[in-house]
Amino acid sequence: MSLKVHTSNVTNKNDPKSINSRVFIGNLNTAVVKKSDVESIFLKYGRVLGCSVHKGYAFVQYASERHARGSVIGENGRVLAGQTLDINMAGEPKPNRPKGLKRSAAGLYRYIGEPFLVPCRTILGSMLFEYRGRVSPVPRVVPFKWPHVAMPLVRQVKYLPAKMLARSSVLPSTVKSNELQAIKSELTQIKFNIDALLGRLEQITEDKHFDTTTLQRALFIRVESTKGKTIM
Repeated sequence: MSLKVHTSNVTNKNDPKSINSRVFIGNLNTAVVKKSDVESIFLKYGRVLGCSVHKGYAFVQYASERHARGSVIGENGRVLAGQTLDINMAGEPKPNRPKGLKRSAAGLYRYIGEPFLVPCRTILGSMLFEYRGRVSPVPRVVPFKWPHVAMPLVRQVKYLPAKMLARSSVLPSTVKSNELQAIKSELTQIKFNIDALLGRLEQITEDKHFDTTTLQRALFIRVESTKGKTIM
């Protein structure tokens, strides 16, 4: 049962004292909860100067900042009419507000549809804080490491001493000269052997030709002698 109290509807004074002692009640089911219900809940924390209920949220103006902070500590997160209340100081955006507890969209606008104006500084501060809370941190830049590439052999060769390069260039020619000399010697020996064989063949051929001529002459003489004997 709610207490019947009469408080002002003014909760939009811009003086620092009023702003610092004002409480914001977000995520409020205003279809069920009335102004008298809000007043009865927050009156137990101290003297209430004003209370204004809007669509989805409400403001309670305390006479003392201490009373306002006490109500925030005592009532924040309370479930009322099936919804968890999001309560904080109107002049100080609540840090680390859980994602599930969000203010209604109407609470972010300066004009609230009734003859009460929410201080612009309060609303802008809340919007800025909520935006910063949603921005993801900048990822840390990982330095890029270039892969190590092995130096080509050509670049290393140019640092060799000139004497070593000259010596390396002479070695192949010396080896080739020795090989050519050995081949030349072998060819000379082969030529000598061939000449010797040719001479031997010529001698054998001459001997055979001599024997053939002698044999033919002997046969001719014998035939002639045989003919002479026959005639006689």
